[in-house]
Amino acid sequence: MDRAENKKSLLVASLVWIFRILVGATFLVSGWSKSIDPWGFIYKIEEYFSVWGLVLPMEITLAFAMLLSVSEFVAGMLVATGAMRRVSVWLAAAFMCFMLPLTAYIAVADPVSDCGCFGDFIVLSNYATLGKNIVLSAMIIYLLTCNDRVAGIFTLSVQWLVVAGAIAYSTALAFIGYRYQPLVDFRPYPVGSVLSASVDLSDIGEDSYIYPNTEDSYIYTKDGVEKSFGIDDLPDSTWTFVSAEIADVSEPAETLTVYDEDGFDVTDEVLDGVGDMLILVVSDPGIRYLTKSRLANELYEHLTVNDSGRMVAFVAAEGDALQSWRQLALPEYPVYSVEDTSLKELVRGDAALVWLHDGTISWKRNLASVRFDALRSNRSDGGKLIGSEDYSDGSTFHLWLTLSFIAWLILVYVLKFPDKILCRLIRHSAKNS
Repeated sequence: MDRAENKKSLLVASLVWIFRILVGATFLVSGWSKSIDPWGFIYKIEEYFSVWGLVLPMEITLAFAMLLSVSEFVAGMLVATGAMRRVSVWLAAAFMCFMLPLTAYIAVADPVSDCGCFGDFIVLSNYATLGKNIVLSAMIIYLLTCNDRVAGIFTLSVQWLVVAGAIAYSTALAFIGYRYQPLVDFRPYPVGSVLSASVDLSDIGEDSYIYPNTEDSYIYTKDGVEKSFGIDDLPDSTWTFVSAEIADVSEPAETLTVYDEDGFDVTDEVLDGVGDMLILVVSDPGIRYLTKSRLANELYEHLTVNDSGRMVAFVAAEGDALQSWRQLALPEYPVYSVEDTSLKELVRGDAALVWLHDGTISWKRNLASVRFDALRSNRSDGGKLIGSEDYSDGSTFHLWLTLSFIAWLILVYVLKFPDKILCRLIRHSAKNS
């Protein structure tokens, strides 16, 4: 009987740990991807709101996005490590009580292309997301009944330190992603990619573009035999033409279309791939940007005084809307119209900056992160003031931040040993006395 009970206990413990890891890892990745790119999560929330006819202030949307991403990451960390065994599973269950009906609705009604559960890191179809949540819900139900039977990694006295570390880590990611740019970029235009459509692809390597099939083929027949020929290998008159297969001649993946005020495509003219250029990206040309328009003009004057490069603006407006924006913002630099989705893929933030060197993206950052106080006090050191020296390598900083968080968890884990040693000493002393 004892042997059967041991086998049952071992099976329960094994299933608990397997489900803890699977559920916890899913929540961790989901919370991390939202924290790393808070603007992307804000865009997704606004997409939901627009479908449902809701309009909420940006501040409320931001607070909701931050709270949800941090809470999801903390819940995943607690479940994966077995900390706060009851609270963590109930928190995960609360998430699924909201997410499961939502993803079921999305799968059936298809109001958005994807739910945004993992941001741009992993894009799942709506039905795949629903299936994932059904499986997660089943595992969480099992954990609700058995999770408290199996001890976690951390002792009770130090579990609050795990919560504190997870909150600090995910909040730091979210703050940097919102204030500057995501530390890890999963979008089509990361730093180092080529934005100029006129740059010679042979000079930059194949990784920056998706090459289309550019060779047409023509089908001819002779004596009952069909054969395909290229444009330079067409057969003689003894062959009979059947059909043509015209190749895909679409533009490279990393391009966007720029229009002037008259609606003409001026992409090649603006993105000529020569010299240094600062692009002011205004994806939300509303009242929020107008409070920053004077600072943008100061930035243009700073570039002009220091001969540091040219500056243009890409604005998510066209026609009369663009003209109205010009009259209110009073830009001193050339302004062009670009579709808002392309701008949101290029850089995060309602107003942000992209620095190009010979058509290649050198750095990106939010306009709010530029030190305009230094810009005003010293106009003779242009490159350093607007450069990326204080935010140049997001992936390296993300790695450093992640390793610091892991080191914190290891330290918290080690803290349980003094408690165990002290308890043993107390028991040993009581036994001897």
